[in-house]
Amino acid sequence: METDDSLTEWAVSNGIKVNGVAAHKFPGKGLGIVAKRRLEAGEMILDIPMSVIRTGETVSPAMVNALQGCSANGRLAADLAMDTSDLHALWRSTLPSIEDLNESMPLFWSPELQDLLPPHALVLLRKQQGKISRDWDVVSSAFPQLYFDVYRYYWLLVSTRTFYYTPPDMKPEDTPEADECLALVPFGDYFNHSDAGCKVAYSATGYEFRVEQAVEQGEELYISYGSHPNDFLLVEYGFMLQANKWDEVSLDTVILPLFSEKQKTRLEEAGYLGNYVLDPSSMQDDEVACYRTRLALRLLCMPLKKWKECVTYGADEDDEYQSSVHELLQQALKSYLETVDSSLEQIARLKVGLPSQRDVLRRRWEEIGMYLTTAIDRIEQ
Repeated sequence: METDDSLTEWAVSNGIKVNGVAAHKFPGKGLGIVAKRRLEAGEMILDIPMSVIRTGETVSPAMVNALQGCSANGRLAADLAMDTSDLHALWRSTLPSIEDLNESMPLFWSPELQDLLPPHALVLLRKQQGKISRDWDVVSSAFPQLYFDVYRYYWLLVSTRTFYYTPPDMKPEDTPEADECLALVPFGDYFNHSDAGCKVAYSATGYEFRVEQAVEQGEELYISYGSHPNDFLLVEYGFMLQANKWDEVSLDTVILPLFSEKQKTRLEEAGYLGNYVLDPSSMQDDEVACYRTRLALRLLCMPLKKWKECVTYGADEDDEYQSSVHELLQQALKSYLETVDSSLEQIARLKVGLPSQRDVLRRRWEEIGMYLTTAIDRIEQ
């Protein structure tokens, strides 16, 4: 096993405590963290001081003033793009290249491939494009010497590598939205993602990483980036997990059209409009879609008074309306399955983009098709 000792040397020389782990270059995956010896549960493996961490507080006052209206991600991206300091030079040299991001991040894909993303992934991509565009409007005015392609690259580097952070003196009531609470944590950002991993904690002095269970020498260590489905991971990080316990399929595109505008208003007033999902966790129960989806469909099957009672007191899912709910759900899932087949046919005919990009799209649609087929089979049993 070949580890990158130069990174460990850089880390230690800058006050990072490294205990029993090292950065390792994985073919085709980039850097990760591996155990150099057996690690016991609870061992501290990294202690990274604030002196090497980049946050909104480390951006110069002049830059902060020039970038009024820019997001935290946007300010850190501008700061990183124009950083030439020696302190972070080695760390900067290990960051993914623009070619790496071009291949993996849907933001860089051709429009034809982007349009074939699953509906929820496409919604996330459009939001991401909007965020970058708004930040670029501010940054390009303040720093006209920056090129858009360069800035977008650094924006994504920040977006894919930051940890949650709030200043120690910030009052809870003043805490902004999570996507405004960001920190770049050199060396800590080499961890790859898994559903479960090392425990990460931050304080006024820095970030601490501990293993939660024993790890054998040579094993890769992970952290969790959060409880995210594969659509989110693909758009925001440029990868998917083969076995993702948090995966889900958004059903909004096939469920929402079933309702009239008046019914949508009722759903909104009750707090049940949209965000309908099919997820593996619900497949482990007796049902095949989330409770939110099933309750919304009941609006189409039962008297309004009874439906309002279900909203208030909960639904009896063994009542006379259950079969109607299942029938509606089955029809919606079969409709979505037709979209899956159509998308796969279009992907097979495409020649644009890289083979790896088309393969990711194909795998995601096949995964969605598997979830839908399993759910339909369960309804028919």
